[in-house]
Amino acid sequence: MQLPVEVPRKFWPVLILLFTVFLALGAAGWKRTLEEATGHAGIGEVLENVAEMVTGHDVIVVDHKYDENWMLVLGKWGIKAVLGIALLRSVLVLFRRQIRLWRFRKVRGHQVFVGLGGQNADLGLREAQRGATVAVLAEDEHHPRRGELEEAGALVIPGMPTDPQALRNAGVERAARVVVAAAAGDDEGIASAEVVAAMPGTGKNPLGDREILVCLDCRHTRDLLNRRWKLINGAEPGSTTKIVSFESAALRQMVTGMARDLAVVSDATHRPPCILVVANGDFTREFLHAAISFVQISGDLLPEYWVAVDTPEEGLDFARLHPAADLVARVNFFVACEAVVPVSPALAGKTFDLAIVKQPGESRTLHLAARLLDSPIFATTRAEAIVTEPIKTRLAEDGRLRVSSLFELGLNSPEFGDFTLEEKARANHEAYLAGLPPADRAKGGEWRDLPENFKESNRRAVLHREIKREIWERTPEAERASMLEHLAICEHQRWMGEKAMDGWRHGDLPEQDRKRRLHPSLIPWEELSESEKEKDRVQVRKALGLVD
Repeated sequence: MQLPVEVPRKFWPVLILLFTVFLALGAAGWKRTLEEATGHAGIGEVLENVAEMVTGHDVIVVDHKYDENWMLVLGKWGIKAVLGIALLRSVLVLFRRQIRLWRFRKVRGHQVFVGLGGQNADLGLREAQRGATVAVLAEDEHHPRRGELEEAGALVIPGMPTDPQALRNAGVERAARVVVAAAAGDDEGIASAEVVAAMPGTGKNPLGDREILVCLDCRHTRDLLNRRWKLINGAEPGSTTKIVSFESAALRQMVTGMARDLAVVSDATHRPPCILVVANGDFTREFLHAAISFVQISGDLLPEYWVAVDTPEEGLDFARLHPAADLVARVNFFVACEAVVPVSPALAGKTFDLAIVKQPGESRTLHLAARLLDSPIFATTRAEAIVTEPIKTRLAEDGRLRVSSLFELGLNSPEFGDFTLEEKARANHEAYLAGLPPADRAKGGEWRDLPENFKESNRRAVLHREIKREIWERTPEAERASMLEHLAICEHQRWMGEKAMDGWRHGDLPEQDRKRRLHPSLIPWEELSESEKEKDRVQVRKALGLVD
């Protein structure tokens, strides 16, 4: 059911134009009538009679000859009709929200976007433009995106994200999907999700269980809640709850494409990729977490990152949090003296295969990316300008500069519609369980019971498998024996990258220690035992379809 949309903006100008036309007809009619009746038609008298027509007074002329003039009749009733329509529309405007809320009570299986934080405004707008029934709960009644959402057909309801009555007005009990992204941040989003989940959805949604997506920015909070939040682990029947991060899903898509491109460069140059990162601190941390654990395409030749920071302490913090990162990447931090572009003596003479740029605002990001490509201090083969919202500036095709939107990239994720990847990740986990001894298989857990970080690991394994296949298909037949070993090393590096970016380090133990995050296999490839190496070789053969 499509909700009623706003009256088109041309409504009032057209109404004013019609009113003017009928006034002109009335004036012309009165002029002719007065001339026929009295032989004289002064401007003042004509205007006085037209004004009485508008106010509804009866005007009497000798012998009622005005009834015989078609212009006068048309003007009189036209003015009445226009004024009636204007009055009716004004009443509807005053009571529009109440009328729409009353009609909305009949809606089932719609989508509710709680709050206009994060990407909720863009997501709600996209779904409304697709023809879906959408309700948006906005804390700010005068939010600048409200008009745009209502014009697309969304129902915008003022109210706090934690107010049960406002949530009922939005129909969260009858909804098929509820996306929570409170403008005040993660704390309010968590509180809102608790209130939403407490509202029973069973039996009121014709599409089955209600899906609650909670958008949280902080990765550490997401990891903690995925393990221990009762809302997820002990959810009531009738609802399924997921913690999602639009930026995290978008970065997964971005680094996958980046790894594909860099794999081609690495094949051609026989050297590891070198990447320059110029972005704000939060994005840089999320990007490094995604890229270092995934861009493992050059075997034991470690990818190199040069990262702009505001203070040296940021680099020291990274080393403390990820002590094993130097096993999988060479991460160099430099303090950028920012004039037009970041300048540092450490960059002089360097050649970067890719520059990642994200600054406040789209125009500033594009400007800096273009300047990096033209820097006289260092060479950059290609730059990727990252913007948060949908891209507004449409540039001509250029092989050196690409603009990517986190919003558009995030749409290609299992949380927001691409279920193909989720099915492949589930199959990957089930294949892993099938290869375990029967005694260990039960410990592996069903897909639906896995923590989100384990699911994400399976998603990335599937995506990296596709990149390995592309590398394999480009490899000449004579070089494929050595390429198998190379890809096995890549797989070990990818696995180590995941562990390193989650804070694990090497421990000389018989087996892993989850509590202290120690693992005996977090060592370079050449130090692994043959049995450990063979596990990676088997994984690669399976990925390439060389064995069942």
